[in-house]
Amino acid sequence: MSVRFATITIAYIVFSTTSFAQVTVNNKDITGIWKTIDDEEGRTKSHVQIYKKGENYHGKIVKLIDPQILKDAEKERFEDVTCDECPDNRGKDKPLLGLEMLWGMKKLADKYAEGEIMDPKTGKIYDCTLWLDASDPSGNTLKLRGWILFLYRTQTWYRVQ
Repeated sequence: MSVRFATITIAYIVFSTTSFAQVTVNNKDITGIWKTIDDEEGRTKSHVQIYKKGENYHGKIVKLIDPQILKDAEKERFEDVTCDECPDNRGKDKPLLGLEMLWGMKKLADKYAEGEIMDPKTGKIYDCTLWLDASDPSGNTLKLRGWILFLYRTQTWYRVQ
């Protein structure tokens, strides 16, 4: 009985946190440039451009901001930082700038889903759901949830333009 209760509780948490998902807010969608905030350290990491390619939405890194990225990579310029942990087919040893790290997102009724997102720091790829935060009427707050099975992380990104 306790395992069943735990499963129901986890399912409720996962689905209730996305029940207020939005495809558009104030006539804005997810396309544009977003400031990424690391959910573990709270630091601004980069700017990611989300764009439509065919019927799907993709995202690529267009600016690196966090000086810790340079320290970790032992580089002096952001242009020289590469994705050492990325899988071969997703940009291994290629520059982080311009790296596509979000792909295949489909616009559904209340969110963008069925795509994947990659953490360039670890090279791990997660299933992904995106939605505009309905509590921000300006449409400038984006929620991202990456998960594997029942384990997930949610980040909040902010529109730059």
